[in-house]
Amino acid sequence: MTAAAEAIHVSQPSLTRTVAELEKELGVVLFERRARGVIATPQGRYIIDRAARILADIERLNMDAKDYRAYRESNLRLCISPPPLVTLMNPALPRLLAAYPKLRADLKSVSTERAISLLRTGDTDLIIGPTRVLEERREFNIIILKPFDVCCFTRRSHPLASSKTVSPQQILDYPLILPERAGSSPEITNRLFGDTEIPADHQLHIIGHFPLVCEVVAATDAVATVGEAYRHNSEFLKRFSILPINAADKLSVCCAHRHDFELSAPAAALVKMLAR
Repeated sequence: MTAAAEAIHVSQPSLTRTVAELEKELGVVLFERRARGVIATPQGRYIIDRAARILADIERLNMDAKDYRAYRESNLRLCISPPPLVTLMNPALPRLLAAYPKLRADLKSVSTERAISLLRTGDTDLIIGPTRVLEERREFNIIILKPFDVCCFTRRSHPLASSKTVSPQQILDYPLILPERAGSSPEITNRLFGDTEIPADHQLHIIGHFPLVCEVVAATDAVATVGEAYRHNSEFLKRFSILPINAADKLSVCCAHRHDFELSAPAAALVKMLAR
């Protein structure tokens, strides 16, 4: 609430009163108060998403068709979910920006639910993520991309780093870092561990910011996930080791966009690169 008040230049008590008055007027609880802040209730999330769609529509109405088209052709807003999939962009994004030198890219690495919410409200153009999770959302168009390989990595001095082969059970002897608790994380763990289940009481860290994941892995015995492309990243391999575990199969990945969104030329070019 403090951060929100600062963003709209009002005092925090004033914003709190305004929210309380709005909840009273609507007859629903918008936010659940917790010790460390607030989270939206289901009713609150519905109203927030709908309001965001209305604001997005108003913004679009303020542009004429020509200006809006020009804006879309020069801006690409993209969500990657879960964060390990961001390595898909390593070869593709530099090539795209070289082909479209005036393009402005806004790439976010976020949780699956956050990405879906941004796409629904029109605050992002595309989601790159696991097919199974996104194709369940009937309101999106789905374009299948090239499958994604996932690996586990540790610090170079980790007990497992010198092993010639590593089993899923051996990995579960150590803390595990995942990008999110639900969403796409089960897709990743299912492909890495196969039928081996993660115990309910297993020490599990949920960290969606990859640079922070790397620092935690470097300082502890934790095991984390990363894209296959990092097997060939010399700077990454100076600090970390890719564990020799064979994934059950590759992760099916897709691009999702709203039915009312026609892919711009840069967006279509990016999808084509990722589908090869």
